[in-house]
Amino acid sequence: VQEPLYQTVNKKRDIIIGINSTFSSETICTSEPIMKSNKKPRKRMSRSTNDTTELTRFDSSDSGGVSIGDPTAGSSDSLRLMKREHSSEYQLRHDYAVVMKTSQSTASVGTPSKEIEMSLENDIDNYAPSCSSEYYITRKDFGKPEPQLANVLKEFYWKEVVYSKDMRLLNESFFYKIKEHVAECRFLKELFGSLKELPPIHQPFVDALKESMNEPDDSKASMVAPVLLATVHNLTPLYQSFVQNFPIYISALDQLYRSKIAFRTIMSKFESSKECYTQVNWLLLKILNRLINWQPVLARVIEIQLSECGNDTETTAFGVAMDKIIEFAKKTKATRQSLEEYIHVLQVERDTGLVGILTHPNRKILRVGFVLRSARRAPCCRIMVLCSDRILFGHRGPNLDGNFFTVHAEFKLKGMMIDEGDTYKVMDGEKDVITLHNADISIVFAAPDRASWIEDITEAIKNAARAKIDLPSLVMEKKEENDIDMTKVLLPEESPVSKMSPLQICWYRKCSFGRKDVNKMITNTMCGYLKRKLRNSSGWQDLWVVMCCHTLYFYRNHNEREPLAHLSLMDYGVGLPTVADNIDNHENCFKLFYGSHTYFFRTDSYYFFERWVDSIFQAAISRDSLDVVTALALRI
Repeated sequence: VQEPLYQTVNKKRDIIIGINSTFSSETICTSEPIMKSNKKPRKRMSRSTNDTTELTRFDSSDSGGVSIGDPTAGSSDSLRLMKREHSSEYQLRHDYAVVMKTSQSTASVGTPSKEIEMSLENDIDNYAPSCSSEYYITRKDFGKPEPQLANVLKEFYWKEVVYSKDMRLLNESFFYKIKEHVAECRFLKELFGSLKELPPIHQPFVDALKESMNEPDDSKASMVAPVLLATVHNLTPLYQSFVQNFPIYISALDQLYRSKIAFRTIMSKFESSKECYTQVNWLLLKILNRLINWQPVLARVIEIQLSECGNDTETTAFGVAMDKIIEFAKKTKATRQSLEEYIHVLQVERDTGLVGILTHPNRKILRVGFVLRSARRAPCCRIMVLCSDRILFGHRGPNLDGNFFTVHAEFKLKGMMIDEGDTYKVMDGEKDVITLHNADISIVFAAPDRASWIEDITEAIKNAARAKIDLPSLVMEKKEENDIDMTKVLLPEESPVSKMSPLQICWYRKCSFGRKDVNKMITNTMCGYLKRKLRNSSGWQDLWVVMCCHTLYFYRNHNEREPLAHLSLMDYGVGLPTVADNIDNHENCFKLFYGSHTYFFRTDSYYFFERWVDSIFQAAISRDSLDVVTALALRI
């Protein structure tokens, strides 16, 4: 009977790569049995079966790596010293090798040959005696802590709690206020009918996640996996139908908002209430992307199952559920992105008073934000809306329609040229200046995030030059720059209202909001308990925090319906506390800062510290990147 040989050593954990480390790969090496080869063995690799010279484990002095080798490869002095130290063990090891050779399962290390058989004997100090065909070389991992299944499932449960509250907010509170109008509109009936079908199917999975919180770690996956697979299987067709009909539902809501004053009043009052933490359109879009937001959490669950060699049945269930969600995401990606941009356009229309004008099939909003535009007297604060075919400028001031901004100028992009810098020296030494040249006029303005504006404007000018259709004008009645009564114009430093749209936040924070940032408003979410500490306060305060639409909402606990406060993250910086901050308990602590405002937060574990900082960094859209220390802590 031919006995299998094993070429490689199977290692249980990754070896840290160093200069002198024998192993130069981080991949898991699995030994595969091969039959003895009939080829003539190389002399330099030949080794007699009677040779009792041991294969010794070496530690690299430079990197801490582990090596397996023959001590005879060294000097004769080191060989004599090694033989003197281990002479009492040679015979014992030789006898053990003979016993192992007679068994059917032989643990061998070496190269295939006719007459050789190399056995890796078990070192009493480092290797446990075993008749298994696999040996493990372990090394302490000094990298960042690996995520635990308990933390990932806790995050999963907390997000489901928030989604359940959102469903109740729409199906109960909002529906109760507009039920008279729903009875008159067939599409709204279908919308709330679809919404009420989802909670009963979601609830078993939410209950399974809640019960798994109290179970031991080895039984958490077995409790969640089958329920998750059944839930995804039942929900996928419902969400596919919901995505297909969602444009009709949003259009019906928008038509009612425009045409009926009573409906507009009810909806405005509901959105301004404390219970409704964000606008109804974004809440509906958040529900639509519920399965999509399962992807990153479920990916971490599968990663842990594979790394810990979890049960194959559970891992397969997680994998099948993940495949179904990925397939659903691919099919609906274009529709979902179009809906996100459409809802953003509707919000900009309400802010600027251009209701029903911006929503054109061939027109997209690429970037909105604050700029400082040149004028005869002095540079003036303006909002700028970059569309795919033209640029709009507006000012903040009183408006009879109740709009936050009034658009007073527009310029076509076709035939326009862009120049980086103040070509005409009219901005009084302002930095980040951009000059746009057209056949009739030149536009000079300064933008704090000039690089983003230049990138989007350049791309828009190229696309406008290739366009074959000229879209209609947006502003019917224009006012020249000098006709605006500056005594009625509000400046960005004035106090903002309690709830603001992205364009309004850009006005006060002097930043901009791009098309890519719109796509992250719903997909980048996070929730959980955080400890908050202000700079001059004593102690830490436990708060339930929900991050959605680039904003943090603070609650006393997860059962509260109304938030205590909220904090928009746009243009905020995120980093680690410094020595000057005087934070005693700084473990898993991070800070948010904007100007003179600084907030400190702390999590219970490194996993949630990493998740919160990464999510906030994406939502902040800050011009200031992470500092070096924070980037190293997050392995960015």
